[in-house]
Amino acid sequence: MLAQSNAFTRSSLPPVFHNIEAAPATAEQAKQIEQGLEERLRTLANVICSEETERYARKGKSTSQVDTLHLNVEVLEGVERYSDIRRKDKTYADMKKVPGTWSVGEMATLLSATRDAIEAGQIRMARDETSDLGPSSVMIFSYTAEERRWYLMTHSQVHWLPFEGRLWASPDTGEIRRITWLTKDVPDDTGVSQVLWTVNFSPVALAPVVVTLPETVLYQVTYKGGADHIDWNVTRFSGYRRYGSETAVRFDD
Repeated sequence: MLAQSNAFTRSSLPPVFHNIEAAPATAEQAKQIEQGLEERLRTLANVICSEETERYARKGKSTSQVDTLHLNVEVLEGVERYSDIRRKDKTYADMKKVPGTWSVGEMATLLSATRDAIEAGQIRMARDETSDLGPSSVMIFSYTAEERRWYLMTHSQVHWLPFEGRLWASPDTGEIRRITWLTKDVPDDTGVSQVLWTVNFSPVALAPVVVTLPETVLYQVTYKGGADHIDWNVTRFSGYRRYGSETAVRFDD
């Protein structure tokens, strides 16, 4: 993976989500990517890590950093659990209590929904020669709002979103490099015109193996005013470690 693919900054715009020609995936392509997703979900089943999210806003010509969130993330039975959530000098018991723009689900929920698209046979494959990741195989899939896979919450109201998802992988090994979800079909009463969610993966040493896991996230909300009104968050995961216990029983002769 190229280093610059993870270099999200406060002035970053999302990686290009351009049109690429696609065709139905072969059984071999689907199986290779599905195995990669399953491997990451198995690894994340007993992992905890630290999360740092820098939040930014652009209004007109002014861009500013709003604040930084610090928290811990662990995955239990395929669902993320967030704890020790801190913003400035305040601690929150629940992400829903945090004001402003935030996202959850980058660790396992996104992987599960992407894997389910393969099982449902909803995928197409393409080749992307111009990606900042280098030449990549791209898996393309989509969900309707009725399938309830991704939602936007505004003013305590949940809006289920239709979206297109893409997964970038090494054409040689099938190693997952990036997953992106994009919707431009957002209910008018939200005041939002587009939501983009991009998760980049990078090798992480978790004894006794090295596996690619989520490293950086760009979550961007564009409002009806267009590029002059955007909120975006840059998230970094670090300090991956396993949790749990091992028990050994010994019988003497």
